[in-house]
Amino acid sequence: MNSVHLRKVSTIFGLMALHLVSSFAAPPAQIEQPAARALPEALKPWRSWALWNETDLQSPRPFNDPEKPLSFWPSALTMDLGETGGTFQLGVTVFDETWVSLPGGPEHWPLQVQVNGILQPVMERNGLPSLKLPPGMQRITGKFQWSSVPQSLLIPKEVGILALSLDGKPVQSPTWNEEGLLWLRRDGSSGQADKDFLSIKVYGVLEDGIPLWLKTQIELMVSGKSREEDIGYVLPEGWRLSGVRSSLPVAVDDSGNVRAQVRAGKWTIEIDAFRLEDVPDFRFAPGIKPAVSSELIAFRSKPDFRMVDISGIPAVDVSQTTFPEQWRSLPVFYWDTAEGFQVVERMRGMGTQKPAGLKISREFWLDEDGKGITFRDRISGQMQQIWRLDAAPGQEPGAVRSHGQGQLITRNPETGAPGVEIRSRNLDLEATGRMEVTKQLSA
Repeated sequence: MNSVHLRKVSTIFGLMALHLVSSFAAPPAQIEQPAARALPEALKPWRSWALWNETDLQSPRPFNDPEKPLSFWPSALTMDLGETGGTFQLGVTVFDETWVSLPGGPEHWPLQVQVNGILQPVMERNGLPSLKLPPGMQRITGKFQWSSVPQSLLIPKEVGILALSLDGKPVQSPTWNEEGLLWLRRDGSSGQADKDFLSIKVYGVLEDGIPLWLKTQIELMVSGKSREEDIGYVLPEGWRLSGVRSSLPVAVDDSGNVRAQVRAGKWTIEIDAFRLEDVPDFRFAPGIKPAVSSELIAFRSKPDFRMVDISGIPAVDVSQTTFPEQWRSLPVFYWDTAEGFQVVERMRGMGTQKPAGLKISREFWLDEDGKGITFRDRISGQMQQIWRLDAAPGQEPGAVRSHGQGQLITRNPETGAPGVEIRSRNLDLEATGRMEVTKQLSA
C-alpha cells in the first residue's frame, strides 16, 4: 500500500472518528447531558486527535446563524458607583471555555476581580479587560477606583439588563449604546430620570407562494430604566417562527409571544414566519391578546402562481402612514387585530387563462426644427403585480391622468426615473410629455 493510499485511509478514519466523537463528546461541568452521549471506550484514545481543532462543541447555535455559537450568556449586570470608585457583579453561564469582557477599560481598569470568590488575573483582549472562564455558572465581582466619577464607562456589549446606582441612589434609566458605552455623567443634564414608557408599532408584509411568508417588523420606543418587557403576541394562528433579528436580547416562544430586554432608545425587531398550508382566514388564535390593537400589513402577490384578493380589511394610502420604506411599493391594508381578514383565491395558476398585458396607444408631434417630439400615451389593461409605472429613458412626462384624475409625478428612489404610483388594478392612464428624436422609439 503506497503512502498516498495510507493518507486517504487515515483521513477517512479521522473523519469517522470526528463524527462519532462530536456526537458523543463528554459534557463540561455543571451542564447536564444524556448518559447515552458518553464517549465509547474504543474512541476515547482518539478524542484529542479527532477534536484537535474543534471549538464550541457545547455552545448553543442560533438557528439564523449556526456559524456563530454563543459561548456564554450573561445575566443582569449590577454596578454601585460613587465619587471614589465602586463595585460590580455579573453572573455568566459559560458553555465552552471562552473569553468574557468585563466592565471598564484602559483608563478605568477593574481591580480585585474574583470568580466564584477566587481572585483571578484580568488580561487585556481587544483593548478590553477580560477573563478566560471555564464552562459552568460563574459569578464575577470586582471594584473600581478613581478620583471622581467618569463621564462614561464601557460595559460588555452582550449585557441586556443593567442595575446601576450612583452615590447610593438607583439610576432608573441608565443610558448606553450598542457598543456598550454607558453614560454616568453628562454636562447640563437635569438629573431627573425618565419614567418607564414603551411604545409598540407593528408592521407586516404577507408574501404569497409555497410556503407563505409573513415578515413582521416591530418598532419600540423605550424610556426609563433597562428592564424586561412582555411585548405580546405577533404571530397569527398557524404560523411557525423562522427567524429573529434584533440588537436587543429577544425571546419568542412557540405561540408567537415576544419578550425583550429593553433599554432607553428606539429599537427594531424583525421576525420571519411561514406556513405550508393555505391561509383562508388570517387572525390570532382565540384567547390571545395581540401586541397591538391595529397593524398595517402589505400583500406581495405572485400572479404567475395564483390570483388572490384581500377581503375584510380596508386599503390605505401608504403615503399618509409611517409604513417601512422597503415595503411602500406594495398595496397596504389596515388590520384591526381583534378581527380577521380573508385571502380569497380567484384563480389558481395562469396557463392559457393568463390576463392580457397592458395595451398602449401612442401619438407623436414632431417639432418644426425636427429635434424634439411631444408624445401622448394611452395605457389600458389589468395590472397583475406592478404598482408603479416609470417613463422609459430619455422621456420626460409632463402630465399624467388616471381615470381622468391628475396624478403626482415622482422619481423612483432606486432608479431616479420619473413615473407615477398605480392605485387601481384596472388601468386607464393618459400621459403627455417630451422626448428627443432618436432612431428607436420605446414602448
